Amino acid sequence: MNKITTTVYHADILMRLTGKISCLLVLIFLASGSPCYALLMTKMPEVMQTTNTEPQMRMISLKLPLRQAEFHWEFMSREELLAGKLVLRVIRSGETNEIIIFENGRMSDGWEAMNFSDTKAGKIYFGFKSSKKYATAPGDRLELELQVKQDLGGIGPEQKGILGAGTYKARGTYSGLLDEFKVPDELKDAPKETINKVRQMYEFTAFLENWQDQWDLHITSENGWLTPEQRQRNKQMLENMPKDDDTE
Repeated sequence: MNKITTTVYHADILMRLTGKISCLLVLIFLASGSPCYALLMTKMPEVMQTTNTEPQMRMISLKLPLRQAEFHWEFMSREELLAGKLVLRVIRSGETNEIIIFENGRMSDGWEAMNFSDTKAGKIYFGFKSSKKYATAPGDRLELELQVKQDLGGIGPEQKGILGAGTYKARGTYSGLLDEFKVPDELKDAPKETINKVRQMYEFTAFLENWQDQWDLHITSENGWLTPEQRQRNKQMLENMPKDDDTE
């Protein structure tokens, strides 16, 4: 199965809840009321994905393809990031649907930054999700373009760094196209409230984290927001997680 990465904050909770982390569906949910999104530069398992080959209206969930942001990243200034422009292009049968996510200091209607529980006032998380639905299909080609007006400082769990001013582009495909939510075996004994929260985050959603191109951060510090004890705990969790060649 595909290697799965999750977060230092929630991996232990997920393991206690499900007994194992072997399904991507249980990677994204919360311990404290806000979702915690895993960063994967790969495809979701086929069993999770839609079999519908025709365009379907879905919400969009995407993360900026920052190379060093293995789990999470926050920009220190929401204002400075939104001063630029983020555009997603969905290309199908020679036609392009250009979706502006933010520009000129504001998010577009129907879009918001993902709600990461630790994000402080004035900062902004590097993932974005729409409440508005767009036509998406398995054969689509995707292009992402970010215009950065000035150097953007940021912080992750284990690093600090800068995304320099300039224009960044990435090509890719969907990491997952999901329609109706099917409860996996690993979640069948979970509380109904948990299942409903996972359903809300996944159902009729296109996930965009499968980028061919990634954007380099200039790392300025190997210390992020985690304490040394938390970093060690994170390392131990990762060592205990399934590897690429694990099978059930």
